[in-house]
Amino acid sequence: MISVFSVPFIVEVTLAMLLGATLICCVRLDRRLRHLRDDQESLSGSVRALNAAVTAAQTSLAGLRAAAQDADESLGRKLSSARGLADELSLLTSAGERIAARIESARANNAAHAVPRSRAAFDETLRGLR
Repeated sequence: MISVFSVPFIVEVTLAMLLGATLICCVRLDRRLRHLRDDQESLSGSVRALNAAVTAAQTSLAGLRAAAQDADESLGRKLSSARGLADELSLLTSAGERIAARIESARANNAAHAVPRSRAAFDETLRGLR
C-alpha cells in the first residue's frame, strides 16, 4: 500500500504543530512576564513609599526623643524648685506655729495678770489715745 503521506511530509506537519504549540506557549509566557513586570513596578513603588514612610518615622522619632529629653530636663528643674519651695514652706509653717504658740502663751499670761475693767473705763482709755 502506497501511503498518501510521505515521511518527510509527516515530519514537517509534526514540526509545524510543535512550532504552533511553542508559539502558543511563548505568547502565554509573554503575558505572564508582562504581568510580572507590572507587579514588580508596583512592588517597587510600594517599597519606595514604605522607605519614605520609614524615613519620616525615624525623623519623627528623633524629634520625639528630643522633645522627651527637653521635657524631662524641664520637669526635673521644676521638681527641684518645687521641692525647695516645699521645704521652705515647711520651715515657714513650723516658724509660724512656734510664733502662734508664743502669742497664745503670752496672751494666756496677760489674761491671768490683767485687771478686769469696765466697758466705760475701756472706752475712756481709747478716747485718751486718740
